[in-house]
Amino acid sequence: MKTLIVFNDIESPLQFLIVDGDFSKFHGVMVNSTVGSGYEDEFCDWMFEKETGARKHKWSDDKALLENKQWDKVAICTWIP
Repeated sequence: MKTLIVFNDIESPLQFLIVDGDFSKFHGVMVNSTVGSGYEDEFCDWMFEKETGARKHKWSDDKALLENKQWDKVAICTWIP
């Protein structure tokens, strides 16, 4: 099982990541918002280093990841400024 995660931070191009496992629970996460799927804190712990705020995973802006179909689930997450 693989999950395609699409991250939209509003101010830059969409970022894509394919990860092993089912992370579809993160679909609809809106980081920095009081409204969302309920998984915002868990997503932030998974995505960002607590001390530095740096991203933990290597993201890509290559849209070909959408079309390669090497994923089973999808999660679209958004940063709200």
